[in-house]
Amino acid sequence: MPAEQFQEEHFPERHFREGHFRLVLAFAAFGHAWFHVLVALFLTLVLVLEPAWERPYDDLIGLWTAGAFLLGLAAPAAGWLSDRWGEARMMAVYFLGIGLAAILCGLSGSPQQLAGALALMGLFGAIYHPVGTAWITKHAQRRGRALALLGLAGSIGAAIASLIAALLALALGWRLAFILPGAVSVAAGLALAALVAGGRIVDTADDAVAGGEPGRPERRRAFAVLAVTMSLTSVVYVAFTTMLPKWFERELGAGSGDGQPGSSLVENGMLGDGLLEERLLGIGAMVTLVYLLGATAQLFGGHLADRGLARPVYIASYGFKLAVLLAAAALGGWPVVIAAAVILFAFDIAAPVESVLIAGFTASRRRGLAYGLRNGIAIAAGPLGVQLVAWTFDEAAGFATLFLALAGIVGIVLLCAGFLPHSAARQHTPKEAARTI
Repeated sequence: MPAEQFQEEHFPERHFREGHFRLVLAFAAFGHAWFHVLVALFLTLVLVLEPAWERPYDDLIGLWTAGAFLLGLAAPAAGWLSDRWGEARMMAVYFLGIGLAAILCGLSGSPQQLAGALALMGLFGAIYHPVGTAWITKHAQRRGRALALLGLAGSIGAAIASLIAALLALALGWRLAFILPGAVSVAAGLALAALVAGGRIVDTADDAVAGGEPGRPERRRAFAVLAVTMSLTSVVYVAFTTMLPKWFERELGAGSGDGQPGSSLVENGMLGDGLLEERLLGIGAMVTLVYLLGATAQLFGGHLADRGLARPVYIASYGFKLAVLLAAAALGGWPVVIAAAVILFAFDIAAPVESVLIAGFTASRRRGLAYGLRNGIAIAAGPLGVQLVAWTFDEAAGFATLFLALAGIVGIVLLCAGFLPHSAARQHTPKEAARTI
């Protein structure tokens, strides 16, 4: 075929597909980052609402209960709807809905109104993870890298969420701290809706990568294994992230002159004059740092998944977690910061890999539902992790018992992960050799 004919017949379609995917990735990545910003607004702004409404913290923080519940409960339904109505349309609904909910939070005049607005935020927020992930896996030719970028965007959003809320509240008040981020989300929703209406972003029933669909026995086996691994991993992750600030407070104060938690940070010049606010600021900064360091592992995990190593990397990540959790039980002092970063690295390297595995074991027409069930399982299992921290923490012994319990759970997950089928875990082949993300 002459080069001119090849250019005329193939390049316009390929260029449209590449530009189309860049738009999909941009909206999906921003949606993930902004999801974490919006759902975290209240957790910071509640500190401002305490004096503003003259209500105690324990009364106000409970207003998020219904919203947090709906984040998990509504996820399977959101994924199911996207399988029938289209991911792009559902993403537009997500941006508009969660944005309007945030605006309603800022306009609330009573705790009851705020609770209702937060429930709406949880309802519309439940759309993102099943729909956004399914959206990317359908359009990406290099799924691992695309999912890693998506996860990294979410990690950045989670890291900056409290800072955005605090700065807006200090500068403009708590109402505008809700309203302005909500307005940004509404603007994104309107832009996405316009692109969908204009044909610049279109939904598709097929994947951008070719690959045989696994048989029913493999799908059932994979779902059974992943249901166990995902639920138990959620327990471990929530337990670890719940105890992390307290672990830093205890261990970074070890061996200091006054024996008070965090006082070694003061001695090392990290925490100013030792006031509680400054100790908390320093601990919070280190927690944010280890989260961001761990999040970079997603790029590595996505790269390995694209090379056909999803299954072995997924299994190996649990062996790595097991070893580090056992070691963490014996650590104290500043090495706990390194240990925390390594543990989060082990969690994050598996995040895009798990999403690639789910995509490989599910048909594209049911992928939204599959990711919705994954999200629902994870959120439903998470509270057990919080309780595990409460059951095992000892003021004298610290978190040694918790780390041993978490290592035991990870050991069970490691054994279960070995039963994952092999076939769909292999990397699919792009329909063409275009080097898109």
